[in-house]
Amino acid sequence: MRIFRIFLSLWRRLKSAYEMRKYDDYTIAEYFRKQGAQVGENCRILIKVLADEPYLVKIGNHVTIAGGVALMTHDGGPWLFTEEFPDLQAFGKIEIQDNCFIGARSMILPNLTIGRNVLIAAGAVVTKDVPANSIVAGVPAKVIGSVVAYKEKCLKKWEEQRPPDYLIDLQRGVSYKPSYIYKLKSSPLNRARLRKHLTKLFWGTSR
Repeated sequence: MRIFRIFLSLWRRLKSAYEMRKYDDYTIAEYFRKQGAQVGENCRILIKVLADEPYLVKIGNHVTIAGGVALMTHDGGPWLFTEEFPDLQAFGKIEIQDNCFIGARSMILPNLTIGRNVLIAAGAVVTKDVPANSIVAGVPAKVIGSVVAYKEKCLKKWEEQRPPDYLIDLQRGVSYKPSYIYKLKSSPLNRARLRKHLTKLFWGTSR
C-alpha cells in the first residue's frame, strides 16, 4: 500500500509538471482560472502555484506577479489550538485590483485588498489593505510613496537611459499585445543596444 501511494504521488507530480509545460507567464492565468481563481486580462504571472485555495484569489486586469511571490489564503496559526479543536481552520480572500505590480518574493497575507495602481516592493510582507496609487515596502509593508511620483521618476530615468535606436517606443500609443511587447524588449538586438548604451552611460565606455 505504501509503494502504491508513492507511485501515485509521483504520477501526480509528473502529470502536474507536464500540464504546466503548456503555459507561459501570460497564459498561466487560464490554468489558475480552471482552479477557481478570478483572473483578469493581460496579466503576467511568474509563479506556478497561485495559492492553496486559488478560488479565494481575485486578480484584476494588467497585473504582474513576480517570481517567488506567496499568496496566503489561510492562516496557519490555528494549528496551535488543534489539540482542543481538531478541525479548526481560518481562511481569507485576497483581491488584487487592476494595474498592480507584485514584486519578487513578497508575501500577501489573507483577508486583504490591494487597490488599483499599486506597486509592492520585492520582499514585502503585506498584512493589511493597500490603498490605490501607492508603493509599499518592508516587513510589515508600509506605504513609502505614490505611484504618480514614481511614474515621473521612471519617465525621467528612461529618457536618459533609453538607447536612441531602441526598437519600440511605447509613447506612440500603438496597441501591442503584452507578450509581443515583452519579446521586443528582450530581443537580442535590443539587449545589445541597451548594453552598449548603459555601459557607456554608467561607466563612460562601451563593453
